[in-house]
Amino acid sequence: MNFKDKEQKITLFREAFQNMMPANKLFGLIIEELEEGYTKIRVPFKEDFIGDFIQRRWHGGILASIADTAGGLVGAVTLASPVEKINTINMRIDYLHGAKAVDIYAEAFLVKNGKRVVNVDVKIFQEGNEEA
Repeated sequence: MNFKDKEQKITLFREAFQNMMPANKLFGLIIEELEEGYTKIRVPFKEDFIGDFIQRRWHGGILASIADTAGGLVGAVTLASPVEKINTINMRIDYLHGAKAVDIYAEAFLVKNGKRVVNVDVKIFQEGNEEA
């Protein structure tokens, strides 16, 4: 894809990821920061996201989906390729603590930009919750 400038590219990917992808709309995903090699997104808590109803913790699969989305966004913006050509080929997630019933943030950082594959690290956290 050819873009006039980086700002046009950022605007296009922000619009696509927030408003044109049904799963991201379902999540209510909000892109707080976005640039080549980095993004910070927020997903507002919804009762539908509870996986552990006793402790009121987020479902791990939803957290994995948020991590996958943040990594895909960084890959898409960095490669400036059509979104439909961005695919996750490998993903590993370490659940260190349960996530409480408040908003989730994900920060994704580009680690390596190869010819055909990018490597991205994603950190999921909750503000004020050192255990999440």
